Amino acid sequence: MTPDDEARALVRLLWRAETGGPALPRKGPKQRLTVDRVVAAAIELADAEGLPAVTMRALAARLGVGPMSVYTYVPTRDVLVALMVDAVAAGQPPVVRLATLRDSLMAVVRARRDEYLAHTWLLEAPSWRDVLGPGRIGQYEAQLALLEEVPIGDLERDWLIVLLESFAAGAARSSGARGAASRPMTDAQWWEVVGPEIATLMPSGRYPLAGRVGSVVGQHYSGPGDPDAGFELGLMVLLDGLESRIPGLSAS
Repeated sequence: MTPDDEARALVRLLWRAETGGPALPRKGPKQRLTVDRVVAAAIELADAEGLPAVTMRALAARLGVGPMSVYTYVPTRDVLVALMVDAVAAGQPPVVRLATLRDSLMAVVRARRDEYLAHTWLLEAPSWRDVLGPGRIGQYEAQLALLEEVPIGDLERDWLIVLLESFAAGAARSSGARGAASRPMTDAQWWEVVGPEIATLMPSGRYPLAGRVGSVVGQHYSGPGDPDAGFELGLMVLLDGLESRIPGLSAS
């Protein structure tokens, strides 16, 4: 399959529900599965084992079909991953308008972070801009609708959405990485082991500020920090900054 053919197949598969026709030509016996079932199984596999585990062979085994059978539904793995990304987006709760634009935008960021934390493999998937399907475009449309009455240009609207998306992804990446690292023990257990070792090995007085602040953080959280608290503080600071550029962000 040429890159052009792959691109066309991707678009047809992304929009298959809207067109009402077959996304790809079908030959041979009646199909046992559907594209939706294949994509759902791939999402389940990625949620359980990570995106690298999603191979055509592993997916076929999960579906109980031969490895080559998967290709009759999705032509390449790249197309499959794009379909997964769009399917996750399509399954998210709708964007809603709250009392103020600030509240609405904060809800958008929290929802995007929750989406990433529920499906951490999304952080490894291609940029959402590469997935021009109804799920992702619908999300983007709803987010832009929140900004329709704001007196800024369309390029600035897009920039704002990208900024909020980047913050959500970064916050989720931090939380996800920490969660993966701490699975063998809780934060409190980790701190009980690491704290005394650091106190013994770190030269006294070399890092006075790091030592002071780190000790306060460790005692407060019983661990190296709290991603949730950091996320909420960062989100408040981000919106405070945006409010200086978009007057009336907090107006009802």
